[in-house]
Amino acid sequence: MKAIVVNCSAPHYNLGARKCADWMREEGHQVAYYDGDPGLWELDAESVWLSVIFSWHAPIAREIALRMKDRAQVWAGGPGLFALASWWRKETGLSVVRGLDPRFDRQRGQYRMCFASRGCPIGCSFCVAHLIEGREQTLDEGFLPAPILCDNNLSALPVESQQYIIDRYRAFGVPLLDANSGFEPRTFDEGTYRRWKPILRGPWRFALDEMRELPDVERMMLHTSLTHERPRRKQVYCLVGNEPVEACYERACKIIEFGGEPYTQFLIPLNCLDRQTVRARYDWGTYQRGKDYLRFFNRHLWRSFPIWEYRPREAEPAPFACLHPSKRIVVLPAAAASSGTPRGKGVLPYDHDL
Repeated sequence: MKAIVVNCSAPHYNLGARKCADWMREEGHQVAYYDGDPGLWELDAESVWLSVIFSWHAPIAREIALRMKDRAQVWAGGPGLFALASWWRKETGLSVVRGLDPRFDRQRGQYRMCFASRGCPIGCSFCVAHLIEGREQTLDEGFLPAPILCDNNLSALPVESQQYIIDRYRAFGVPLLDANSGFEPRTFDEGTYRRWKPILRGPWRFALDEMRELPDVERMMLHTSLTHERPRRKQVYCLVGNEPVEACYERACKIIEFGGEPYTQFLIPLNCLDRQTVRARYDWGTYQRGKDYLRFFNRHLWRSFPIWEYRPREAEPAPFACLHPSKRIVVLPAAAASSGTPRGKGVLPYDHDL
């Protein structure tokens, strides 16, 4: 059988698509792999495998499916299609493979990325990981180490499982350049730090996505040996748009105050087909304002001047002038206030020695 495997989220590296292609080859099929829509090539394929990482790339998969469904068997899956099963059926008349595909999830090969375990017990409402992989964590004892480890919650794994992963990296001599999805503040302790420190060459990644998480993040950053790491080695995911502007800004300030660097990400619904049409929540107004906020932090402009002076477009007023200290009234969400979350000054320490 001739098959084509398409990474519909190119240029992003697609681990699932590459595993699928290798599995198909091992099954004896002739396989053509494409990063992006192959166009009118490969029309003689007997099966088509479409992998979508992000939901806004689903329209690309739809175009390919409509072109090929009367010629070949079409399979489609990936995290980007998980919340779009009904839309996909309506648009193409086909079904989505939801969750992990057991046929090739544990396919062995030489890849840039790998999973040593699956599952995440946290279950954040804005994250699809626990929906795809489940909340129970399972260790893949036969995993082959790769430079990027994508496990969703390393610090929540039993100590023996963490040590097994570390020992396997050492045995294979593969450098761990990035634990991409990182650690969970509520389960991270001194033992976690000392366990992973010898092999982790990349930054320590974890998240501060809601104000109620502040106490756990503060404990992790200030009361473990992580405090001795340079700020650039502590990359903290900071979700934006899931709380009012004041609260999101407060979290970013706290990350800097605790000695880390925020990496901001705007909240995108799991079934979003076009990021430009995202309806911002609370007082965020437009998606463009969210993009401006992300640029300010992710391009490290905060090191040079305060956010209330930031003007991404000369013809428009400063989008975050409301965050000037003279205009701010920091009100924490009830959940954070009741948990004893420290309020702090709420002023961005843009002249902090980093």
